[in-house]
Amino acid sequence: MYADPYDDLAREVDSQLALLRPQCQSYILSLTSPSPSAGPTPATPTLENLTSTLDELELTIQDLRDSVNAVEASPEQFGLSLHQISERRAFVDAKENEIGRIRKQINDASKSGYNHPEFTSVQIDDEGQERGGIRSDYEMEMEREHQALLIRDQDEHLDSVLNTVQNLREQAQVMGTELQEHVDLLEDLDERVDRTQNKIDLGMKRVRWVLKKNEEKASNWCIGILTAVLFFLLLVVLFA
Repeated sequence: MYADPYDDLAREVDSQLALLRPQCQSYILSLTSPSPSAGPTPATPTLENLTSTLDELELTIQDLRDSVNAVEASPEQFGLSLHQISERRAFVDAKENEIGRIRKQINDASKSGYNHPEFTSVQIDDEGQERGGIRSDYEMEMEREHQALLIRDQDEHLDSVLNTVQNLREQAQVMGTELQEHVDLLEDLDERVDRTQNKIDLGMKRVRWVLKKNEEKASNWCIGILTAVLFFLLLVVLFA
């Protein structure tokens, strides 16, 4: 079976995205915030750094897609089902779409800044006056994707638990079947032992009966011989 790089690449993509999301949020907020103090700081990532990270992620995604294509071409070599391959392709598509959305959002934010309609809205304060407010669609999108990722992880965990329970149930059924077979064998052995013992007892009875009959016949012969000898001796004494 050939080495499958998918799991390592998938973990790398998730790890890079987990670091990239807050960086992108910080960058967008630094551009869309109406407060000067909330603008770019030395700790705020630059557009070049974010773009470079996205480029690296796209290369990793392409490697992931190549691995999925290779597995799909020869699934038997990797021991994967069609359902597992479909899940992998869906994962790659989802991450690729997320990277595309992130790239578009940071590019739009860098071009339009605070006045971009995707990141600003008009709100009404307590006095009824209009004021500018931040509406981070990116933040909401990241939160939705985070929740979707958590739900997917929970589903995968539940599927793993269900598979484990199913395997244990199947093993228990196999063990129960084997135990029942052993019980049946022992019961059959007991029946055979009982039948053999009965045959032995019957044979012993027949042997004892034969011996007894033989003993009775021998005794009768001895008595007859002794009687004949005594009768002969009596005749000798009488006619001597």
